[in-house]
Amino acid sequence: MNKIISKYIHLKSILGIIVFSFCTTFFGQNKEAPLTKLLDATVFETPKLYWKPELDQGNIKALFYETLDYKGKPTRAFAYMGIPESETPVPAMVLVHGGGGRAFYEWVKIWNDRGYAAIAMSLEGHVHDDKGAGKFVHEFSGPQRVGRFDDIELPLKEQWMYHAVSDILLGHSLLAAQPEVDASRIGITGISWGGILSSLVSGVDNRLQCAIPVYGAGFLYESKGHFGDEGDNSSEVIEKKKFWDPARQFSKAKVPTLWVNGDSDAHFSLNITSHSFDVTKDHAFMSIHHGMKHGHPPGWRPNEVPEIYAFADYILKGKSPGLGRITKQPSEGKSVVKYASEVPVLKATLYYQKEPLTYTKLEGEKHPHSGTWFSKPLKLHAKDKSVVVELPKDCKTYYVNLEDERGFIISTQLIEL
Repeated sequence: MNKIISKYIHLKSILGIIVFSFCTTFFGQNKEAPLTKLLDATVFETPKLYWKPELDQGNIKALFYETLDYKGKPTRAFAYMGIPESETPVPAMVLVHGGGGRAFYEWVKIWNDRGYAAIAMSLEGHVHDDKGAGKFVHEFSGPQRVGRFDDIELPLKEQWMYHAVSDILLGHSLLAAQPEVDASRIGITGISWGGILSSLVSGVDNRLQCAIPVYGAGFLYESKGHFGDEGDNSSEVIEKKKFWDPARQFSKAKVPTLWVNGDSDAHFSLNITSHSFDVTKDHAFMSIHHGMKHGHPPGWRPNEVPEIYAFADYILKGKSPGLGRITKQPSEGKSVVKYASEVPVLKATLYYQKEPLTYTKLEGEKHPHSGTWFSKPLKLHAKDKSVVVELPKDCKTYYVNLEDERGFIISTQLIEL
């Protein structure tokens, strides 16, 4: 009898260890638990702020705000916040920088000049000098980014993405708490890594009214560019990294979104932008700029990406007309694209490649490059707002751009034959 009891206790102990190990692996790495349940609830509360007037840039204020502890140490994020003068509360934007970037006060100014409040925070523990330049660690610095999710095997709360997402949410909470800001009219935009983060945050922050990711998108592991190159990482590590793929969050959300990219981006190939649009298309728009360069200024200059500001104005200010919309996507072979637009569309262009979407990395190149895009004008039928897409015989991959009289571009999905 004692032997039976002993075996039962031993079996129960083994079972307990297995269950514990499963829970530690499953929930410790949090592969299935909703990210909203894993974040600290305080990220949706107003953080304490510390003004740094000696670092102000004109009317744009410099500050630190309290962020989550990192390895038991209190941290703060440096940010610039600007609010234009107005007799009534103004709409606002959260601005998320990309890799190698910083809190850009000049980005804040662009939005301020257009009647928006804005906040731009540093997400890698940096503070800047009195000219708004340089990147310097400080006594309250949090973690810095480690490659592309290369800290994925650390505990969740020690991973950079966990803190970056939290810092953005806290930045939103701080901005929304300002009396001059209309908290019900706040959007987010981000460039490159900021596009990854802003699209992810759009899936966890239901306070947001719009999202405008530039370059960065979801389905990163499908990219033909730099983000799809996993080197010698094991399949197990690659799967773990997918925890932070933005599509896990935004594919379940309903925040109006404008996806912006170039068709030859070295980091984020067009197929992942198109896939991200596809899973959000009931509330999303897409604007693909042929040959668009990668960088912060190309991703925010109003004369280069005016669709960003028109979209924000439409959603947050109710300013009409907004962007046009593709109502019928193209398909394989000859097809008809249909659109809706309050503004006359003046031009339709087919962009195509003579091979499947392919990226090549030559010796000496830091990042791979896309194959050559060819173009062909298409005939518009303004009366029924349609475009007949006739493909060249050697076309293997394509998309269609429609340009209205303001120069604003809306794009179809990428079609791979």
